Amino acid sequence: MTGPSTHGTVSAIAWGAGLAVLTWGGLGLTGAHGVASPAPRAVAAVHDPTPPTGLHLEDGPNADGWYSAPTRYRWTAVDSGSGIDWCQDGFVVTVDTATPRTVYGTCVNGAGHAAAYAGFSYRYDGTPPKLDPVAEPAVVDQGGRVVVLPRATDALSGVTAQSCNGSHVVSTRRPGMHTVGCVAHDRAGNVATATVNYLVLDRRQRD
Repeated sequence: MTGPSTHGTVSAIAWGAGLAVLTWGGLGLTGAHGVASPAPRAVAAVHDPTPPTGLHLEDGPNADGWYSAPTRYRWTAVDSGSGIDWCQDGFVVTVDTATPRTVYGTCVNGAGHAAAYAGFSYRYDGTPPKLDPVAEPAVVDQGGRVVVLPRATDALSGVTAQSCNGSHVVSTRRPGMHTVGCVAHDRAGNVATATVNYLVLDRRQRD
C-alpha cells in the first residue's frame, strides 16, 4: 500500500527529471537518444581582401633548369593580414627527359584568397656522365711525359666539367704502376668518377 509520502517522493523525482531534460534541451546540449553533444563552435569571419604576395618556389631546379634526384617542391608566400593557410607542392617526375615539364601553383591565405598562379619548367637527368679515361702513353720511361684524358660524355644534359688528377700534371718520377682518378659533372648536377693506370719504367733497367 502506497501512502501520500511515497506519491510525493515519486512526483518530485519525475518533476526533477523533466526539468533536467528541458534544461539540457534549451541549451542545445541534448543529442539523439538523450546523448549530450557539444555546442557548435563560433567561427569568426576574417576580413582580408588582399591575396598573398611574394609567391616563390622552394627546392626548385638548378640554375640550368635541371633536377637530378627525387625532389619535393613547394610554393611559399607571405600574408600580413590573415596569414597563409596552405600552399601547393608536389614531386618532380623522375623520368629522364630533355623536354621541359611545366608546373603551376599558388598559396591561399586565411580569408580564402589565392596569389596569382606561378609556374616553372624543369627537365630531369638522373644519369651520371660516362667516363672512359685513357693515359697516353700507358707505358712511359721514368721522367717522361704522360697525358691523362677523362673523355667524359653525357647524352642528356651534357658535360659541364671533367678532369683527371685535379687537372695537375701526373708524375713519372717513381717507377711502377700509377693510378689516376678522373671526375666529370653534367649540367643536372650528376657526378661520375673513374680511374686509369699508367706504368713508369725504371730508367736503369732500360740501360
